[in-house]
Amino acid sequence: MNEQLQDPDQWYQQGIAFDEQGRSANAIACYSKAIELQADYYEAWVRRGLALMLLGDFQPAIANFNQAVALKMDLDLAWYLKAYCHAQMQADDFALLALQKAVALNPTQWIEMALRETAFDALRTDPRFQVLMTG
Repeated sequence: MNEQLQDPDQWYQQGIAFDEQGRSANAIACYSKAIELQADYYEAWVRRGLALMLLGDFQPAIANFNQAVALKMDLDLAWYLKAYCHAQMQADDFALLALQKAVALNPTQWIEMALRETAFDALRTDPRFQVLMTG
């Protein structure tokens, strides 16, 4: 990593490159630097949350997704990933609330994804999930 970079976009792009190489710790460090340089860089908050999520660090991932949606409320991807993390932690009510927001923003994509996602298996018998999945 080039510590001399002062452009948050360059840090963000370097983080993506590390992500693509499966080097999550390096990617997280790059996204953190991008956020340090530009606190409202919501894309970096989402990508750092995703990297943490893939490492199984669900609580810190949720904190990153929360920050992203605080900056840009209509980030359906962040809402969906937040739902996924909550489902992985068996926080069903929180998972359903976040999933509801993701589906409201982009029903075509997230209903289809949620129906296939095994993380939501425990929710499939919940009437709230069933209503949400019928659009």
